[in-house]
Amino acid sequence: MRLALVPLSISNRRKLASILLAVVIFAALAGFAASANGRPVTFAILDAIFVGAGVGLFEQFYVQSLRGRWIRSIHPLRAILVYTIVVVILFLVAIHFTHLLLLPAYGRGVPYSKLPIMLPVVIAFSVIGIVVMRTIHFIGIETLFHLTLGTYHRPVLQEKVLVFLDINNFTGLAEELGAVRTKAMVGKFLFDISEPITDHGGEIYLYKGDGLIALWDWREAIRGNRILRAIDAVFATIARERREYLEQFGIVPSFRIGVHGGEVVVSEQGDTKRAIGVYGSTINIAARMEEVAKEHKVKCAISGAVAQALLDEEQLILIGREKVRGSTTEIPIYEYRVAADEYAATGGPTRCEARSGSAGIPV
Repeated sequence: MRLALVPLSISNRRKLASILLAVVIFAALAGFAASANGRPVTFAILDAIFVGAGVGLFEQFYVQSLRGRWIRSIHPLRAILVYTIVVVILFLVAIHFTHLLLLPAYGRGVPYSKLPIMLPVVIAFSVIGIVVMRTIHFIGIETLFHLTLGTYHRPVLQEKVLVFLDINNFTGLAEELGAVRTKAMVGKFLFDISEPITDHGGEIYLYKGDGLIALWDWREAIRGNRILRAIDAVFATIARERREYLEQFGIVPSFRIGVHGGEVVVSEQGDTKRAIGVYGSTINIAARMEEVAKEHKVKCAISGAVAQALLDEEQLILIGREKVRGSTTEIPIYEYRVAADEYAATGGPTRCEARSGSAGIPV
């Protein structure tokens, strides 16, 4: 019987890259501190590798999961305190493991007498490492990489596919749920749909109130109809979380998607706060596709530029040709009927949809 290796998803590969980054940060800080204090660097680096790997796993597979939402929601200073406690526990385990591992070579026991001096140093460097990690997480590893290397220091022309996603009837939901519960629902919604997007090769370009903008490299989006598989996965994820939404908020958010692609200009933007921006008519038309989905009461509207580049799909239905705002020519517009239909998957309409008295999506 042959064992087949299961390929890692793009999201998990990014998580492993973050864990590796944590290991490098903690190892570098530990090596520097050990060298300055005259301690064996080997012990310090091995301890740091263990601690960095533990902190990275804790961050990526607990803090950034649904179970870790309580840490993400508390004050940053309290979150750093939680992290510090985790680091201290990991450090105490690590020094015992490291000395057990290296005992035959060094013949040294655990330096308990030095713990009152070592622990404050570990805590100080752990706070530095955690702040660096969280800052990188907020910026994004890829964005930080491109900003550091200056990839887009000068404007670069690229072919991109852009997805605009918005919650339907958001104003009505906000009035019904109230500001605090609305914020909680949107936070869960954006968290739920982000991983299916990144797992299918997309990148979250911008979170914008009740939705987001995601983008793909053109070739990556059309290869194997990956952009459509991503859309299916987003709808399937919200369908799978239906019970959680009903229990927490009494309602399941419905949403619409607009898709368009073409040539864009990618460039650094800002001065005191740097970011990478996307410019051009392509992003404007992608926004109009989301408006078209609202006007036609469909879940997903895709421009002809993207639809005609995809493999033959029975679920792509031509709506017609329209002159959308921002375009001087008529654009073929297609409806994409998602494979993971939310009504079939969830066993019925959401409360919001039932109130609307319509078989379509409330907008």
